[in-house]
This record gives sequence, structure tokens and C-alpha cells, in this order.
Amino acid sequence: MPETARTTRWGILIFLIVWLSSGVYVGARLSSHWFPADEGTLGQSAERVLHGEMPHRDFDDPYTGGLAYIDAFIFKLFGINLFWLRLFMFVWFLAWVPAVHALAREFLPPLPAAAVTLIAVTWSVPNYTGAVPSWFNLFLATFGILALAKYIRKPAMHWLILAGFCGGVSFLFKSVALYYIAGALLFFVFREQSLSRSGDPPTRRTPVYVAVLAICLSVFVLALIKLVFSVAGFPEYLHFVFPGAAIAVLLIYRERSSPARSDWARLRTLLAMAAPFLLGAIVPIAIFCVFYWHNRALAALMNGLFVAPFRRLLNTRMPPNGLLFEYPAVLITLFVLETAKLRGWLRQLLSIILVLPALIVLLAARTNDFAYIISLTSALGAIPVLVLAAWFVLSREQQAPACSLQANQLLALFLTTTVLFSLIQFPFASPGYFWYVSPLAVLLAAALISRFSRPPKIVLCGLIAFYVFFPVYVLHPQFTGSRPQPAPSDTPLKLQRAGGLRVTKSSADQYEELISLVQKLAGDDAMLAGPDCPEIYFLTGIKNPTPLLYDSLSDPDAYEANMKLLFDRPAFLRVVVVQDTGIAVPYQAELLRSLAQSRFPNSRKIGNFTVYWRP
Repeated sequence: MPETARTTRWGILIFLIVWLSSGVYVGARLSSHWFPADEGTLGQSAERVLHGEMPHRDFDDPYTGGLAYIDAFIFKLFGINLFWLRLFMFVWFLAWVPAVHALAREFLPPLPAAAVTLIAVTWSVPNYTGAVPSWFNLFLATFGILALAKYIRKPAMHWLILAGFCGGVSFLFKSVALYYIAGALLFFVFREQSLSRSGDPPTRRTPVYVAVLAICLSVFVLALIKLVFSVAGFPEYLHFVFPGAAIAVLLIYRERSSPARSDWARLRTLLAMAAPFLLGAIVPIAIFCVFYWHNRALAALMNGLFVAPFRRLLNTRMPPNGLLFEYPAVLITLFVLETAKLRGWLRQLLSIILVLPALIVLLAARTNDFAYIISLTSALGAIPVLVLAAWFVLSREQQAPACSLQANQLLALFLTTTVLFSLIQFPFASPGYFWYVSPLAVLLAAALISRFSRPPKIVLCGLIAFYVFFPVYVLHPQFTGSRPQPAPSDTPLKLQRAGGLRVTKSSADQYEELISLVQKLAGDDAMLAGPDCPEIYFLTGIKNPTPLLYDSLSDPDAYEANMKLLFDRPAFLRVVVVQDTGIAVPYQAELLRSLAQSRFPNSRKIGNFTVYWRP
């Protein structure tokens, strides 16, 4: 429905308020909190590129390598300082907020769209403002989804190319961009099914197309099983296999009605969407690969992207929540559905009955474990529940009026991209990894709620308030949801390269003492730090004598042999720093400790680290 000029002005004003408040809120938290290994990886990778090294060829970058070149350029322009990297991410965030709002406006009026944008913001970047590649994956996936949403409204090839280009550029930050690309391809299958059944021409059978589709979807589901198989329990299958399998079943189920086009016509329609999209994705990836090929490093790049990361599956795993923790999301969904069925005073009474306990839970969540767990898991467990709801809506498309076909395609777009992008949480499904997919889940939930002819406004307003204030009131003070509540990150880290990041007092004291001691002891001599503590090299400014950023990505046998050679090199290492804690690297820590204790007579423990040195 066309908007009036007054509505348009009102919508712009609301958006500007949301955009400004989001910028102020995130900007105020931009230097808060850190994961030392993340900051060390970003800083050391950029510095090594600045000195002429290449990711994967000269050192083991855990990401694709594109961000290392960007960060190196930032260091070259503004100096070696971690805050500049966060400021660069913040600029992207400011561009991302309008994209989220534009997607919400595709199916919502101005005020609800603003509320959806606020929820997406509060559940994402403010929870962790480190300039890690996953944020750029989210930003670029959102831009790509917006391009595809525009394509639904007004099909044009440039939207497909742009959406694909976003996926290709995202891959240069981190290879999980492949999940977004796969989600888009599944959306094209859904759209083709809708197009082939539009209008009233005679129907026909398309057995060849259906057979090819069934084979491709079977391979897709098997790939999901293969991805999680080596470490999977029931929670992994629930969160990472079931949603994708449900989409595959939905697409096959929709073939029960006969299309109006032939096998070849359907294939042409699908290729007309997929080919420009894939072309847009391939171009930036191909340019990057040619650059590596020119520098004789293409094999190293392939190994770094598709072989080395899987070694970590054997050491690092945090499963998502199990079936029991799905109940909060299920109950909220059922309450919303039941309230929507009622009318008059019964609806208002039930709405108030539901909203008041939600307010009590919100106020209690900061101090009561049970309230906290209910609140958090209602979001963490939402995606499987949303998949079931979307499956029910989209499986009934043939019964929908023609005017809702575009709305169904938009819902399918949110469904496929959210489900596939949620794989970014595998294999370490901590709440921190949920932040990267939560905005897409919010858009999917909002698209489903928008299908109500008479939505329960009181309940929905209560949900909006709950999911805006829970991150602000509870999650941000808690940081990543750990209990007991951690110490506040209000102490500036007084190190030259740290950029004034605010961390906990204990962390600031530990690193300031550690970095000062190491710099004093090492002087111009070599130092070794490990396992998995790249921040030590970056903060001290001392060169890493190995190609390793993360010891846990190395083959254990090769790692042991290389470390022994390094320790036995005459008069080379002056200082060794061993991290005494770490969930992924107990073997490497014990190896380094045994090698250091037998060769370095002096030692001193500082927090989670032990420093060994010789005169």
C-alpha cells in the first residue's frame, strides 16, 4: 500500500531516532571488553602483513585473510592501535543499522520496524565490540539479504549480482560466508517453485526437475550431517541439522502440486537467478585466489581455509542447548498464538496475565539464576521453533491469495538465510556466537508475527520491551552471560598498542605486569608465547618466531617436533611465556611447560601465565 507523505516523514523521523540511539549506545561501548586472543589475532595478523608476510603462506591465519590486509592498511594510515580496528567496524555498524531497518520496513509499518531494529541492535554488536570477522559476515549477509528482498519486489539482475558480491566479499573475511550463499540458493529454489505455479495455465509433470532437486537436497542434508558428525550429540542435530533438513523437506513437499512449466523452463528460471548471484560471489573470491596463485601460495590458502580449522573440532566444542531449553521459546510461541485467537476482554485479560510475569522475570534475571536462564534460553532456542512455524506457514502457500506470494518469498528468504547462517555457531555454540545470527532470527520472527491479521498488541509490546531491555539490563552487565557476574570492564589497559580498551581490573593488572616484564627480559632477543595467546606478541611488539597464531590448529606431532627444534636452537630463545589455562590446548601447554622448565632456570607466575627466562 502506498504511503502518504506524512507517513513517510514520520517513518524517516523514527528511523533517525533509532539510528542515532543505536550509534550512541554502541559508540559508548566501543572500547569495552575484550577477548585477548581475538585482539591478538587481529593485531598480529595485520602487523605481519604490514611487514610483507602473507596469511596462510607465512603464518597460520584462522580466517580467510582479507581482513588482515584491511587491518594492515588501517595500521599503516593511523598507527598500530587496536582501537582503530574497532572504529572501522563501528563505521560498518552504522551502515548496517539502516539495512536492518529497511528489511523490517519491507513488511512492517514504521513503529514496529523501529522496534525490530532496536532488538536486532541490542542482541548483536553491543554485546561484544571486538572487530572480529564474524561481524563483517553478518553485515554483508544483511546487505545481501536486502538486495534479494529488493529483487523480490522488482526483479532485476543487478540485485542478484549485488547479493552475490556481498557473499563473495564476506568470504574474504571468513569462510562461513558460504552458509549465506547456500541459504540464498535454497531461497532461489523456493522462488522458482512459486513462479512456476503462478497464473492459471495448464499444469504438467516435471519428473526430471523433481528428481534433480531431490538429489541436490539429499546431498545438502548429508553435508549438514557430515559437518557435525564427528562431534555431534542431540543438541547439534537439533540446532544445526534439523532446521536445514526441515527446509529440504518443505521444498520437496511443495512439489506435491503440479507446476505450469516444463522441466527445462523451470531449470532456466532457477539458473536465471542462481547464475548472476554466483557470478557476483565468484568474482571477489577469484581475484583473491589469483593474487595468492601469483604469489605461489594458493595451496597454502586452500589448506588454511578447509583443512586446518577442522583440527580444532577435536579440541574445542561447546554444544548448543538441548531439548529441555527449547521449552521457553515453545511456550512463548504458544502464548502468542493462543492470545491471537481471542477477542475482546478475554484477549486483554490474558495479555495482562502474560505480560506481568514477563516483567517479574526481567527484573529478577539479573540476580536469580532461574529467571536468567529462562530469559536467555528463550532466545538461544528460538531458531528451531521459528523453523517449525515458518514451515507451517509456507507449506500452505497454494492456499494463499496471490497478493501474499511476495510476502511468502520474503519469509522464505529470512528462513533459509537465518537457518544456514546459524551454522556460524558450530562447533562452539556459546551465547557469544549467537549474537552473530540473532539479528536474522529477529527478522524471521518479525516476518512470522506480521502474518497475523489481528496481532495481540499488548503481548507483542511486552515482548518487544522484554527483548530490548534484557540485553541492556542483564546481558551487558553480564557480558556473555557467565555467572557469577564478572567484574566490570571499566579499567583502561595502559599499554601503547591496546588503544585504551577497557577491561577488568584483574586483566589490566595481569597484562600490564606481564608485558612490562617480558619486554624488559627479552630486549632484542627472541621470545616464544603459547599456546593460543597471540596477544602477547602483539602487545609486546616482539616478533613471533613461528608461523602459529593458534597452536591448537597445528598437527600435534608436527607441533611437538617444531617446538623441540625451536627450544634446542642454541642461544635463540631468551623468554618463554606459557599460558596455564585454556580449554583447547592442554597438550600444547604441558609440552611447552616441560620444555621450558628443563631449559630455563628462572620463572615467575603472573595471573594465568608463567614466564620462563634465562640470564
